[in-house]
Amino acid sequence: MKEKPQGSPDHGGKGPTQRIAVDVLDPEPHKHHMLPVWFFIGLILLIYGVIICGTGIYELSHPPSTVLASLHAPIWWGAIMAVAGASHVNKYRPGKVSALEPKDRHGTAGL
Repeated sequence: MKEKPQGSPDHGGKGPTQRIAVDVLDPEPHKHHMLPVWFFIGLILLIYGVIICGTGIYELSHPPSTVLASLHAPIWWGAIMAVAGASHVNKYRPGKVSALEPKDRHGTAGL
């Protein structure tokens, strides 16, 4: 906290007196962290991938009457979406230091 001298008016002929004022504000304001949109996109991909993959696993025991049912596309696409979503969630999760944040003079990204 910095001390700031303040002058006061003359009281009873004694001359000006000095008072000390103290700042009560933090010298460094708190940073507000925003979540990147890629985190939410990854979360949606992960959720949809798990649901589609689960549907594909259910279709193994109850095969649909489509021409290409033997390819099990829901299992493949569900797994691909879940892996892509999990990688995005891991890369952009809150609290993780990313390469997008500026580094301070010591070479570490600020939190």
